This record gives sequence, C-alpha cells and structure tokens, in this order.
Amino acid sequence: MSESNRQDAIQKWARFALRCGLLLTDVKLWDSLRGELRDRVDDVSNEVRRRYADTSDRLDRAHDAFHGRRGWAPAASFLGGVGVGVGIGLLLAPADGQQTRTVFRDKVVGLKNRVAERTTENAPFREATRPSSTGTDGD
Repeated sequence: MSESNRQDAIQKWARFALRCGLLLTDVKLWDSLRGELRDRVDDVSNEVRRRYADTSDRLDRAHDAFHGRRGWAPAASFLGGVGVGVGIGLLLAPADGQQTRTVFRDKVVGLKNRVAERTTENAPFREATRPSSTGTDGD
C-alpha cells in the first residue's frame, strides 16, 4: 500500500470517527432513543404485569380446587374415589367374577333401599315445610 493510499484510509477512518462522535453527541438522537427505549420498557412491563396477574389467578384457582373450595370438587372427588375403590376391589377380589358381582349387586340394592327408607321417613317433614306452589296455601 502506497503512502497516499494509507493517508486516504486514515482520513476516511478519522472522518468516520468524527461523524460517529457527532452522531453520538446529538441531543435529538438521544432524546429519540430515550423515548423509544422508555416505550419499549413500558410495553414489556405491561406484558409482564398482565402475565403475572393471569398466572397468579390460575394458581389461586388451582389452589382453591386442590383444597376443595369449589362447590363441585368435594363431591366429584368423593365419587371418583368411590369409583376407583370399587374398580380396584373388583379387580383384586379373591372370589370368582359371578360371586363378586352378586355381592356387589346385593350391597348396591341394600344402599338403595336405605336411601329410599330415609327419604320416605323425611317425606312428611318436607310436605309440611314446603310452601304452596300456587301461593294460596291450600285456600
């Protein structure tokens, strides 16, 4: 590389460095960059807040459901447990299939009869406390 080419290259780099220096000291540029950065940070901050609130709500709902604070969760858990227990009992029963089904059927019929007895015992009480559907109270 000749001396004049070297001088030209040095001058080009010096001009480039001066332009970068002037550009970096430009107040309008920095104000624009600062405003743009502030907007981006606000956008990210809002999105983080939104996602945090959504996640927090989901965790609260899951916590409530896990602890049975929903109206259907205790009943569903109980019925699911009964179903699983019956299924495991049928699979692991030492008796043959026909005998197990007969015992199971007898127990279900007995439970049905007890429920029917209880509901008929309480029927007079329910009739006495039930308001008239016509609003006339039998008049």
